[in-house]
Amino acid sequence: MVAFATVMVPLAKAFGLAVVAERILELGKNLLEPRLSSRDTRAQPDAAATRRAVADVQARAQRDAATRAAEQAAEQRAPERSTQSAQLHSVRDRLFTESDPAKRAALLKQAGDLSAALTVEERHGEWEERVPTSVLLVQDASDPDDGWTLRSFVLQLLGFAAGILLASFADLRLFSAFLTGGGGGGGSAELPGWVDHVFTGLFIGGGSGPVHTLIEFVTARRTIVQAAELTVAETAADKAFVTSSPPEVATWDGGWVDVPYAGGVDVDLLQSVHRRDADPTIIVYHHTGMSSDSTFDDVVRVIKSGTDGSGQPWLTGYHCVILADGSAHAFCRWDRYGSHAAGFNLRSLGLGFNGNFETNPSVPFANPDGRYGATRPTEPQLRAGARVAALWTFLYRVPVDFERGIIPHRQIAGKSCAGSNFPYDDFKKLVTFYRRTWEQSALAQERITAFKLKPYLYV
Repeated sequence: MVAFATVMVPLAKAFGLAVVAERILELGKNLLEPRLSSRDTRAQPDAAATRRAVADVQARAQRDAATRAAEQAAEQRAPERSTQSAQLHSVRDRLFTESDPAKRAALLKQAGDLSAALTVEERHGEWEERVPTSVLLVQDASDPDDGWTLRSFVLQLLGFAAGILLASFADLRLFSAFLTGGGGGGGSAELPGWVDHVFTGLFIGGGSGPVHTLIEFVTARRTIVQAAELTVAETAADKAFVTSSPPEVATWDGGWVDVPYAGGVDVDLLQSVHRRDADPTIIVYHHTGMSSDSTFDDVVRVIKSGTDGSGQPWLTGYHCVILADGSAHAFCRWDRYGSHAAGFNLRSLGLGFNGNFETNPSVPFANPDGRYGATRPTEPQLRAGARVAALWTFLYRVPVDFERGIIPHRQIAGKSCAGSNFPYDDFKKLVTFYRRTWEQSALAQERITAFKLKPYLYV
């Protein structure tokens, strides 16, 4: 197996050269585009477009004020909503076993009344978390503009040429690193040097985007492999930790796996909206209600294509989404409030486990037969979610209290989230395990301290 560092070093060099290629491409665009297009690239901004942009900013500010006001109103009713939520779940549990038609009818009416009362505020503060199986997790393609295609083709040729020259000048042989585990510069029996320079140059000529995507893929795969390899070891370690602290805990990282975070989705869009008054003090965990086979992009697109109670599309959703493979993906900026728990959004973080773990058929959009994929989180998924929750307790003043600090969505809402088949006790034990272990691990404390330096964390 090729060492991680052996692959990442030439990839890092390729990324740097790709940035240089982009600057060359930008220069070529400025020189060549006027000759390839009749458009005036230096035209004055359109007045109508400017007015529309200003109006859009004003509308966004007005909507943000209305959203905050609705959230503050829901927050005032939080205790009453929690009581109604508990009553609703009790009624649904009774429906699951009740066979008498008259009693079922009465229970159905009671469930409908409670659900309607809770839904009034949920429409404005949290997305549905109920996804019909008919939803297609694909996007339609669109035909490109012919003029833009011609310009892009010529400019891309320039980029490829620049990439090949840069690869030859730097003697970077990226593909040799993958084939032989070498670092470039020493040749490769499998691939002649000039051929490697050409292929590496074509890769670099595509710009920093493809290189960055490959780096993210390699890093993510490493994270997933780490999570999978740690599962067996941690299972034994957490059992030992319950009875006595392992003597080596101070030099062990406690099963730490880096959580990628750079502000999540639409960092700039949330710069002026969804502001918190203070850092979060509660974690609310969910299931997304979607298929466990869906991707993070699917989750973001499905949420943002929906609308709230005012008919406006959601700007954001959970703060972090955990996929079945154990990978963690930031969605909403952590220094902004999300749209996941009406009445609690302003002071909470939303942790979404991708999947549908509700198996009670009396609950709408349930997954008793596996139509939404897995009916229970995978082991890597559960551990990854516990790691994120434990990390949040170090970053913010969130108590490791599973009644008031780290709570399931069903405790405060009319939804069954995170599902009747979610392993609540296992999740609580894992969060507690990581919190206690990281408190005593010098390595984990170093990584937490470094994580606190990331942007978009605090108010």
